[in-house]
Amino acid sequence: MPGETTTGSLSGALDTIIADARVIKEMEHPGSWERTCDVRRFKKGAGVDWIQYMLNKISASDITETTRNENFQTFSGTLLTITPAMSQIAVKITDRTYRRLASIVIDKMGTAAGRAMERKKDEDYLDLFSTFATGASPGTGNPLASGHIGAAVSRIQSNTTEPSSAVINSILHGYHIKDVADELIAGLGTYTVPVGLTEEVFRRGFAGTVAGSNVLRNDHIAIDSTPDAKSATHAKEGVLAIIGMEIKKETRRDPSYGGGADEIFLTDEYGFGEALSGTTQVWAYLHQADATAPTS
Repeated sequence: MPGETTTGSLSGALDTIIADARVIKEMEHPGSWERTCDVRRFKKGAGVDWIQYMLNKISASDITETTRNENFQTFSGTLLTITPAMSQIAVKITDRTYRRLASIVIDKMGTAAGRAMERKKDEDYLDLFSTFATGASPGTGNPLASGHIGAAVSRIQSNTTEPSSAVINSILHGYHIKDVADELIAGLGTYTVPVGLTEEVFRRGFAGTVAGSNVLRNDHIAIDSTPDAKSATHAKEGVLAIIGMEIKKETRRDPSYGGGADEIFLTDEYGFGEALSGTTQVWAYLHQADATAPTS
């Protein structure tokens, strides 16, 4: 047949070669819980529950040199119990898949599995936010503002039941951070903006601290149908992360399935709990606020 030879004329003879592979992108950084929680590791042989005993305060009395003090103080306390739970991911890959699949795709599978385990842990931490005190929450449909973060910080540091001097973090969805940034640059076009915080936010976006609280973005925070999202501000000692064991990997062969297959299991054990003062919430506050996708 006369004519030029091109890839089109020999299309049936061309191999399909995977030149590159990537895992679907998630958060730019790992979940925030390791930076924001009081992380404790469960010792072996300590049962199934991690238990902390909180000893209540006692009071001193004024006396004189002739006083017979019989105002005896009673030591008492309460228990905080956190029970770590297990999570696991299981995958089964046949030998034929290994033989046929591009090696650069196989190399990414471990990354995807590891990310799934870390995401599960972070999501379980974020689920705890809905149990926090709501005194610093603007409420459904309302935008988050810097004052809500400041209120939470004040409640944590000056709490009359039990104040905290620990590091405070605000774990916010990116849309909530945008609302705070919009508040800080609201005067643009209305008045002259001097060099300072407002200029920095306008040029570089918001990052840093509000009212002494470190602001961390966590886009694993879920958005509901309203749309709202539940961010939070809490002291580092306000949330306990109990690590039951370090993540472990196990494999098992199944020669009877599909000509042979590898079964791979990743298992983790952990638990999250709010540190209370007796039964009172003192160091963790919810920010339930509007999370409409920004348009300007």
